[in-house]
Amino acid sequence: MEEKLVYGKRKQVRFRNAEEKQAAFHYMLHSDNVDFYVHENNQNQGAWAPEDRIHFKKKEGIPECLDRQMTAGRRGTLYGRINCKELCEELRKLADSGQM
Repeated sequence: MEEKLVYGKRKQVRFRNAEEKQAAFHYMLHSDNVDFYVHENNQNQGAWAPEDRIHFKKKEGIPECLDRQMTAGRRGTLYGRINCKELCEELRKLADSGQM
């Protein structure tokens, strides 16, 4: 079976290969710089629907394979974020099961 390298309805998160994905997942699951349990109720502010996001607090230490996929964060409090429910769900499942 081929390893999943693309995530999201709009294919917004793409890993170039399995090694890059492994490094990204290891970082996201083990770094205190990352929060992948973010759920924003954006529909309450006129957006289409709620969003699940991965937040990165600061730039230092973030692998390039994640940095290139981020959108801007909040000035002064958040370096960047990745908006991808599918990726958040997979990370949460791995974290909750103690895998990786």
